[in-house]
Amino acid sequence: MKKTIFLLAMCCIISTNLFSQTYKLETVFEEKSTETYLSHWKLIEGSQDSAIDTFSLWGYQRYNDSWVTSAYEVEYFKGDAKEVFNFLKNINGFTERYRDEDKVLTFISGVQVKTLKKLGFKYTLVYDKERKVACVYNQKQWANILDKFISFCDKQGISYE
Repeated sequence: MKKTIFLLAMCCIISTNLFSQTYKLETVFEEKSTETYLSHWKLIEGSQDSAIDTFSLWGYQRYNDSWVTSAYEVEYFKGDAKEVFNFLKNINGFTERYRDEDKVLTFISGVQVKTLKKLGFKYTLVYDKERKVACVYNQKQWANILDKFISFCDKQGISYE
């Protein structure tokens, strides 16, 4: 019985070390008013290939007015540097091309993207994977996100093209 317990404990310890991964998380873009972020995830431990760089555009949403009881995390897009660069570049191109049109819908890298004109303001919406909530920015803000991404990659020596 003691051998069985000891073997189970050893299996748990070994499997935990084999399957655990440690990441370094850095913020590339942050918009506090909308609780939206573009983050860089660098795998630093737990894999043979520790040079994996992952970026994700994500944020928080609420079911109601309470951040404490109803907030949840939403991921809009996730990929490596090249995928995120192409995604952001295509959003900027789409926003520029259809800046004067309302309710133009497309998919960029498998993500639903839509233009919106409301009270004279022009926005581009990027929906989450379930198409329930959207990240809403104007053309200038999307260009700012792309610029910050490029600047971050250049400083970190990450190839994105």
